Amino acid sequence: MQRIVLDMKGGLLAEAVMQSLSGFDPDFLVYRSSKPEETLALCRTCRASVLVMEVVPYDGWRLSERLKLCSAVKQLGWGCKVLLLVDENSDKMLASEVRQAVKDQLADNFIYASVSPAYLAGVIDTL
Repeated sequence: MQRIVLDMKGGLLAEAVMQSLSGFDPDFLVYRSSKPEETLALCRTCRASVLVMEVVPYDGWRLSERLKLCSAVKQLGWGCKVLLLVDENSDKMLASEVRQAVKDQLADNFIYASVSPAYLAGVIDTL
């Protein structure tokens, strides 16, 4: 059973991702954090196996804030994987910084927002 927590700024995008993941595999339980301040508690409560966080250049969703949250999730102690989601078309510099954070092992993986829902689900399934 994969327990997946989504922390995404865009409500419409988050709903689409939730539906896609839920339909991909019946073993995916998908939870949505209503705001970044609640994500850690939600991960703890549901004992998340994967956290998907959108990274955008706005307070609460900035890369520096996401990496702090990633560190806190890792300290929960059961190996929750963190996948960063970034729009590579709207902010190429931010996408580059996200890739570097993964190279620096500050997060487990990243994915571009332009990929298909099936690809996202496939990546989550391999984490």
